[in-house]
Amino acid sequence: MTGKGSAADDRPGGPPTDPDGQHDLVLVVILGILWGAAFPVIRAGIVAGVPPLIFASERYFLTALALALIALALRTPRLTRAGLLSPILFGGLLMIGAYGGLLYLGEQTTSGGLAAVLTASAPLASALIGYRLLPAERFGRWGTVGLGVGFVGVAVLVLPGLLATRQAGIEGPLLVVAAVLAFATGSVLLRRTSHVPPGFGVLSLQFAVAGAMVGALAILGGESATLGNASVSLPALAFLVVFPGIIGYTLYFRIHHSSGPTRANLVGYVNPVTGVLVGLLIFGETVTIVEIAGLALIALGLFLLQRDRRPRAVERDHPTIPQAEATGPEPGPTRSKPD
Repeated sequence: MTGKGSAADDRPGGPPTDPDGQHDLVLVVILGILWGAAFPVIRAGIVAGVPPLIFASERYFLTALALALIALALRTPRLTRAGLLSPILFGGLLMIGAYGGLLYLGEQTTSGGLAAVLTASAPLASALIGYRLLPAERFGRWGTVGLGVGFVGVAVLVLPGLLATRQAGIEGPLLVVAAVLAFATGSVLLRRTSHVPPGFGVLSLQFAVAGAMVGALAILGGESATLGNASVSLPALAFLVVFPGIIGYTLYFRIHHSSGPTRANLVGYVNPVTGVLVGLLIFGETVTIVEIAGLALIALGLFLLQRDRRPRAVERDHPTIPQAEATGPEPGPTRSKPD
């Protein structure tokens, strides 16, 4: 996410900052490394004894606090109250709150590697949900082929994990898939209703709303506020706040703003690679020849997606946003909440 648009092309109604999505695909890979590493770390915190919803709520509130301090330090632009509604509703409640709550619950019985693999359905989910809502962001020929090849790679990669879950049950993986659907739906609706690049203050507010939502569910579910084994849970919490949280969501919303949700959600194809590698190198999980073949197909899919150069008219995907919301409010008493 960017604190402010630095050029005319970043303003609502202007052309995309990366019309072919080439630069953003590089950012997707970086984001995939950050978010993919989060899955086994989340799993480690839960195994260490932190109740899942409490863990998610603590992470979100700490991330919101850190982002608020960054927003104050950078003096990021302001948005009107109307400009905050869509980011809070679709970004805070769906993309962060609902996604995080369902993911953390699912990871009670789902390995970090498998959770990362299951999130790879995000690109397809957002493409299908956005097919009618965001017609200008559909892939061209190479992109469509790459999307399919990447998903085949994910299917190959997920097979060993799915076979292993026959004994553990499918409730956890189903919760992870539900989390992905919530995230994909929120990302498409946010793109449809708002084209304003939100600053750190808006992202802070989104995390605060998500933390309150998940925290309320934790209380209703009878979870107790405990850190479990603090020697494991505290480093895990710090990692999740800084890397997947502050840095990861900043990158994600930057990609979402310039290239759209379907391309931004291609991070789902990189997550499994990172999740599997982190699980292997840090947590001792094994990697089979089938999984290696899946990783190779995912890499091929991303290569084909990189070749997709179908021009996109982003303006057609959105209603026009008033210019005041793009550049900050006019001076005077009508100024509202930060960012």
